[in-house]
Amino acid sequence: MWKQKVKAGIMLYALFMAAVFSLLLQFYLHRQTANHRNFTLNRERTQAYAMALLANENSKQREFDKGYVQDQKSEKELILTVTMKTGRRYQFSFSAKKEKQMDKKLNK
Repeated sequence: MWKQKVKAGIMLYALFMAAVFSLLLQFYLHRQTANHRNFTLNRERTQAYAMALLANENSKQREFDKGYVQDQKSEKELILTVTMKTGRRYQFSFSAKKEKQMDKKLNK
């Protein structure tokens, strides 16, 4: 009878340790997928910002291999909307004063 109690105790302990390991593994995998998702979104946003900077400097280049850029001009700012191939949109605003200064330099 004592051997049966020991075997049952060992089985309960093994079952408990398997459950703890399963929970830890689930938590670890969830954190890894969340970190990968954040990394991917941050990289895409950085690429969109680089595309907006290039489109701001070179007004002729609006199409890129990762997406395209649209602009809206107002007196105070230039709003560039970057649409990525994944379907996500990012908006960046730049000062329009710099653009006016460049136009004045070109006209002189």
